[in-house]
Amino acid sequence: MKRRDFCKALVCSAALAPGLALPRAEAAAKSQTVGRAVPAGNYTMSFRSELSQMDIEHEYYYSDSFFAHTSVQYDHQLALATLGMVTAAFNTWASDAKYWANGDVGRENSLDAAYTKLGFGDVKYRYYDVDVGKAGDFVGWSTARKTITLNGKRTTIVALILRGGGYGGEWVSNLHTGTGHAHGGFIIPVHEVFADLKNYLAAARQKGELGVVKLWMGGYSRGAAVANLLAARVNKELPGLERENVFVYTFATPVALGPQDYPDLQQDYDNNHNADGSLKESWGESNIFNIISSGDIVPHLLPEEWSFHRNGNDRFLPSTRNEEELEDLNEMGKNDFGPTPLDFSWLATDKETDEVMLSMEEYFISRENYHEKYEAALMDMTQCAFIRSEEEVTQNKVLDDGEVIQRLRTLTHLKNMDYWKISRAVWAASTMSRAVLKRVDAENIPIRAQQIVVPILAVGLCYGLESEAVSLIAKYILMFVAMKSAPDDAIRAAFCHHCENYIALMEYYAPSEHCMEATTRT
Repeated sequence: MKRRDFCKALVCSAALAPGLALPRAEAAAKSQTVGRAVPAGNYTMSFRSELSQMDIEHEYYYSDSFFAHTSVQYDHQLALATLGMVTAAFNTWASDAKYWANGDVGRENSLDAAYTKLGFGDVKYRYYDVDVGKAGDFVGWSTARKTITLNGKRTTIVALILRGGGYGGEWVSNLHTGTGHAHGGFIIPVHEVFADLKNYLAAARQKGELGVVKLWMGGYSRGAAVANLLAARVNKELPGLERENVFVYTFATPVALGPQDYPDLQQDYDNNHNADGSLKESWGESNIFNIISSGDIVPHLLPEEWSFHRNGNDRFLPSTRNEEELEDLNEMGKNDFGPTPLDFSWLATDKETDEVMLSMEEYFISRENYHEKYEAALMDMTQCAFIRSEEEVTQNKVLDDGEVIQRLRTLTHLKNMDYWKISRAVWAASTMSRAVLKRVDAENIPIRAQQIVVPILAVGLCYGLESEAVSLIAKYILMFVAMKSAPDDAIRAAFCHHCENYIALMEYYAPSEHCMEATTRT
C-alpha cells in the first residue's frame, strides 16, 4: 500500500470508529506537561529596592527537591527561595515610569523572570495591570505551575505568590480594620484569591493529569497577611490538597484575627503560645511559617494587646547590638544591596519597637476608638501619599491649592464633605507645609515627597485632627517616602521593614538562632 493510501485509510478508520481514536487523544491530553524540572543551584532574582530607588539583583538557591518532604518540616533554603520570590513579586521600580497607567507596563517583570528561571509556566497575574494610585481592598497575586517527577511520582508544583511591595494606593487597605473585630483590609482579599486558586486548579486539571499537587505559597507584608489567612482556608476547603503538601512561608507578616474571628481562616492559631498565653518551649507542628524581624513594626500591627494574632509558627529573626554581628551585616549590605545599603546599627531593637507600639496604643486608646476617630482620616491621608498623575510623574508637577482641592474631593471618605470646609483645610495646610518641610530638610528630599505634603496635611485638617498630630503624621509619611533617616524610634522601626533587612538576617542567622519571640542580641 502506498503511503498516501495508507494515510487515507487511517483517516477513514478514525472517522468510522471515533471510539478507537478518542482514548489516544485522552492519553495525549493526560500526558501534557507545563513547565520543566530545573537543576538545583543558584538563581538570580530581582527585587524593588526603596532604599536605592532601583531594581536590585540577588542570588538564591533553589531545588525542586524542596517539595519532596512534608510541609510541616521547616526548610531554611526553601524559606530563602520563597523570600526571593515574594520580593520579586514587588512592582518593579522601572515600571514607576508608567505609575498612573492601566495595562501591561512591566510591574510583574521581576517575578516573571523568576518563574521562567525556575521552570514554571501557565503564569497568571492579578492586579498588576492597575494604576498604582488606585486604593481598595484587593491584593496583587500570581499563580504558576510545573509538572515534574518527584519521588518517582508525577507531581505538579503550583506557586501562589502574593505581592507585598511597591503597590502604592493598595496600602490604604492596610489601615482598613472595618467595623468587625478582624482586619477587613486583609480578610476581604482572601475570598477573591481563594476563588481564583480553585478556578486555576480546575482549569489545569482539564488540560492534563496533575498527579500529586503541591502548593507553594508566599507573601511579604500585606501579601504575607493575606497568605497567612488563605493558608487556613486552603487546608480546610481544598480536600485535594493535603496539609503536608501545602508549603507556606510569609515574611514581615501583620496580624489580622482575634481568637473569636472567622474560624474558617484559623489554623494553628497563635501557635507560639499555650492556651493560657504562656510562651511554648518549642514550636508546635504547622505548615505555616511567619518569618519576622524583631525590630520591624509592621508585624506588630494590629497590637497583640487588642487580641490579634497570626496563624502558624512565628520565627523571629534577632535584631542586634552585637558589634561583631553588626560589622558582618553591614559588610553584607555594602556588597549585596545596591548603592544605598542599610546601616544595621541604626535599626530599631525589639525593645525600641515595643515602646513605639506602646505609644501608639496609648494614643489610639482602643481598637474601637481607632476605627471611629482615626481610621478614615489615616486611610485618606495615606491615599494622598500614593495618588500620582502623569504630569506629577513625568514633569515633577506640584499641585496648586485648587488642584489639591479637586483631588481631595475624589477620595473615598471626602466625596460628600462640604466644598468650603475642604478649601479652608487646603489653605491652612499650605501654610503648615513650610514648617513640616523644614523639619524634614526639604532641600534634600525628592520632589515625590514634596508633592504630597499639602494633600496629606489638608486631609488631616478636614477630619478635625489636632494640628500637631497632623504635622507629626505627615512628617513620618514624608520621611519614609523620602528614605530619610532620623534619630526617631518610629522611623528606625519602620526601616526594619525593608526587604534588604530580611534578606541579610535570613542569610546571616541560622535557623537555630531564630526565636519564638522578638529578641535583641548583645
